Amino acid sequence: MNEFYFSKAAVPRSARQAADLREGLRAYVTDRLLKVADVCLQHESDPYRKEFGFLHRRYANMLLMVTEAIQDVDYLTKSVITWIEEDFNGAMTGAQRDAAGLVGVELLKIVESKNKE
Repeated sequence: MNEFYFSKAAVPRSARQAADLREGLRAYVTDRLLKVADVCLQHESDPYRKEFGFLHRRYANMLLMVTEAIQDVDYLTKSVITWIEEDFNGAMTGAQRDAAGLVGVELLKIVESKNKE
């Protein structure tokens, strides 16, 4: 992930203002990832959008597992960020690189905002 994505990424207000990391991640999943996935997956004829939406849904599912099943949300969220960074570095398409870049940076911003509190 690089400066380009840091300049483009914006975290939803609901995720920034959540009481803790777990709630922030839940808000991020529902207010950003699933909405992007739903919109993009409606465009069957656009391979970029279809893949971009599919990846957002995959990242949403990963984060929902983190928020619902794990005690140490901070540690596993940082692990997910590492996995997404690996996706970014190994991306073979623009949609893979863009999805991993944006989601990874937005997650970093959420974690950083919750660690400041």
